[in-house]
Amino acid sequence: MSLSIQVRAATIADLDQILAFIQQKAVFDGYRDALSATAETLQQTLFGDFPYAEVAFAEVNSLPIGFVLFAQMYSSFLAQPTLWIDDLFVQVEWRRQGVGTALLKHLAEIGKTRGCGRIEWTVATHNNAGIQFYRQQGAQIREEVRVCRLDASAIANLVLAQ
Repeated sequence: MSLSIQVRAATIADLDQILAFIQQKAVFDGYRDALSATAETLQQTLFGDFPYAEVAFAEVNSLPIGFVLFAQMYSSFLAQPTLWIDDLFVQVEWRRQGVGTALLKHLAEIGKTRGCGRIEWTVATHNNAGIQFYRQQGAQIREEVRVCRLDASAIANLVLAQ
């Protein structure tokens, strides 16, 4: 029997659930101590005057069981918009039941509607199940690139550099 999975855009009323999913993903990824998001900061950045990202939930019988947080970017090489997935998370007990696929399909539909040339994200090198899942969905895992990051401290130092 297959699940009846619905995917819907999150609203401001979903702030607590968004934060709960982000917390669960941080624990799964092993970065719980790095988490500083709050319901208040999520409200400002997701539902304020200038939303920086969007969230969608996967639900079964109106119960949220997974989420994806994504933003629109731009590819100069393609001269087209790109969707960037920051978080994709499915609760453990709901994995391998099509939930992640439903979330990616939802993003593919958004990407097609917006004329996106691609959808991109990162996956931890030790997340073998995730890597296998993404390959099954048609993703190419690019080994030749590395993620570069300037954290808040590095940004401040760079701004102050002479």
